[in-house]
Amino acid sequence: MTGDGFAAGRWRARWIWARGIAEGRVSVALRRALTLHDVPPHVPARMSAVARYVLYVNGAEIARGPVRANPRRQPCDTVDLAPFLRTGENVIGVVAWRYGAATAWWLPPPPVNDLRHGAFVFEARVGDEWLASDDSWSAAMLAGWGATPGSGIGARGTEIVDLRSLPDGWNTPDGMDPGWDSAAVRRGTSWADTSTMHPPSYPGGPLGARPIAYLTGDLIEPGGERVVAGTVVIDAEIPAGETLTAHVSELVASGTSDGSDNVLSVAFVGDGRRRVAESFDLYGGRDVSIDAPPRAVVHSVRVRERLYPVSGGAFFECSDARLNAIYAVGRRTVSICSLDAYVDCPTREQRAWTGDSVVHQMVDLTTNEDWRLARWHPALAASPRPDGMLPMAVAGDLEAADVTVIPDWALHWVHSVHNIYRYAGDRDEIARLLPVAEGVLRWFDPFLDERGCVADVFGWVLIDWAAVHVQGISGALNGLLARSLLEFAEMSAWLGDGGRARWARDRHAALARGFERLWDERRGRYIDSCVAGEPLPMVSQHTQAAAIVGGLVPAARVARVVQAMTDEDNLVHAIFDKPDGPAEPNSEVGIGGYLGRGAVPPPWWDVQRQVVRAQPFFRYVVHDALAAAGRADMIAGQLLDWDRWAMRRCATSWTECWAGGTVSHGWSSTPTRDLVQRVLGIMPAEPGFAVASIDPALGGLAWARGAAPTPAGVITADMRADEISVGSPVPFVCGGRRYDAGTHTIARPSS
Repeated sequence: MTGDGFAAGRWRARWIWARGIAEGRVSVALRRALTLHDVPPHVPARMSAVARYVLYVNGAEIARGPVRANPRRQPCDTVDLAPFLRTGENVIGVVAWRYGAATAWWLPPPPVNDLRHGAFVFEARVGDEWLASDDSWSAAMLAGWGATPGSGIGARGTEIVDLRSLPDGWNTPDGMDPGWDSAAVRRGTSWADTSTMHPPSYPGGPLGARPIAYLTGDLIEPGGERVVAGTVVIDAEIPAGETLTAHVSELVASGTSDGSDNVLSVAFVGDGRRRVAESFDLYGGRDVSIDAPPRAVVHSVRVRERLYPVSGGAFFECSDARLNAIYAVGRRTVSICSLDAYVDCPTREQRAWTGDSVVHQMVDLTTNEDWRLARWHPALAASPRPDGMLPMAVAGDLEAADVTVIPDWALHWVHSVHNIYRYAGDRDEIARLLPVAEGVLRWFDPFLDERGCVADVFGWVLIDWAAVHVQGISGALNGLLARSLLEFAEMSAWLGDGGRARWARDRHAALARGFERLWDERRGRYIDSCVAGEPLPMVSQHTQAAAIVGGLVPAARVARVVQAMTDEDNLVHAIFDKPDGPAEPNSEVGIGGYLGRGAVPPPWWDVQRQVVRAQPFFRYVVHDALAAAGRADMIAGQLLDWDRWAMRRCATSWTECWAGGTVSHGWSSTPTRDLVQRVLGIMPAEPGFAVASIDPALGGLAWARGAAPTPAGVITADMRADEISVGSPVPFVCGGRRYDAGTHTIARPSS
């Protein structure tokens, strides 16, 4: 039996769809009536679709999926139908749709496959009987439903919902049976494939159980400061054949919207009656505006938030109200970027970028008892190309097109695997992911120079939106690679693979020797790059931090590197999109990325003295470097940059960059993690939280308290200058001493 209670092997259900083949985005409705003399205590059901579906039982929405994935590893969804069934007549209704091409959140199946035109499969055990999708279901192609061609960074068009082709009450026992034709059975086969019309079939195979929770949320009236994300719900009377369009936008600080990227729309075609209608795609923004025909009557426009749930008793509060607000805003920002995957933003793209999500993941691991999405992220992104490198964004259009790669994003992914090793400690899980991590690390081998560093790495070496010079031998990239080698060695040794651990440590030792050429003894810092043997003078926080977390800095040198990285008088806001001066925080400028389409702009700042600041994303590495250098006491003060440089653009979710970009970027939420990991000091001391570490760093705070999840339950901590109170379900180490699970009050030595 599988984990959801269904037997492995062939399903009873068949893949079905409406009759006929149509190009572009296609939507169908499927229906099955069911008479029950009594309702069993449990009615387990599972289902999936190419590409998406919504399942209704007696008019109520029950499930929506499947989660995004490479179609070769597509999971199914499971649900218990019993609470929604009744004695007598019941109706199972489905709206399913197939996108016309790859989207930011959907990767099409291979073209030589009957399912590529759209397919849905469903089966439920009702007592001793089975209800399975087959040609006894009725189906209809929904005329007029589709989308306009995509545009902008998100490559999205306008979703079209034509209410004339789907009668009100079609999915309820009290509504009229639409009298549709019988469904068409489709075969999940390809050339020379012996599969049948039942799963498992090419390309998705056995369709494993849903790995994450269903998205949840309330109906919200949009408008104002707060970014919301979900489906658009209208209650309106729209004249038959006329169109009402809802525009969801992210407003910039000036109060105007950016029509090129940040306005996304859904159009509802009316049938002349008052209808409550809902989009099927997800939208994010701070405002919904309506273009309605003259005779339309709009009763309400709302957004049904559909976000990954946050559960448990995690919290944080301290003596500085600014940090309390920062913690809450970071938690909210990650939530609006947690859909069926971690996405860069809910507004513009909704892509699952391979590297961005490491911050989202760490926030969930420290503030959410539900770790399923945090663990799904590394598995979803473990989709290597034949050369071992990961796509820069997965399960969507960028993986399909293979536009380019971001080598450093794959290294952040390795760090996300290491996070799961530390927090969850599941050997089977790490054993499945480690070969992918090895492929990533070995991808860099052909770029090794004679002294052990990688040089002239192709692709988009992004690092951050800051003006970090990465040509030739990139200090930041080599530092991140060194960190990944150390983490890979640690995980390999934990699994008992001494050979791979030695290989990674040897590679790291060679890289450390070669990295010395980037050290500038006179200035006490590492330069960003060395091109054709010539050291360039530019310096960034990124390279200093990556060198520390990568274990490349000799102990005697660490204090000087920290000084270079944190000297406020010599830090500068510099981005390539503003080549002639500082990018002032809270301003509306470009996001800063050098995309390689021309010469790198020459630096305008004093490269001998000044150090380029990290943007919000890379600050997680900067703060990790401070902790590794024994200066976690500085982190609480560092977090106030978010109060100075982000709160004014949006007080409820974090900006993508200090200046410019969206105001709903989960990758900027490092402070929420740090207030748990660094200020409270709650972290795993052994994999899987077999033993915890409590190592608070209050900095200038008078007190801090909070709670953080572990697999065994919540750890609570109350930190003050003179004592620490801890309640832990697992043993923990504090101040060099081990304590048993339970409640302890520990005196702190006076300074």
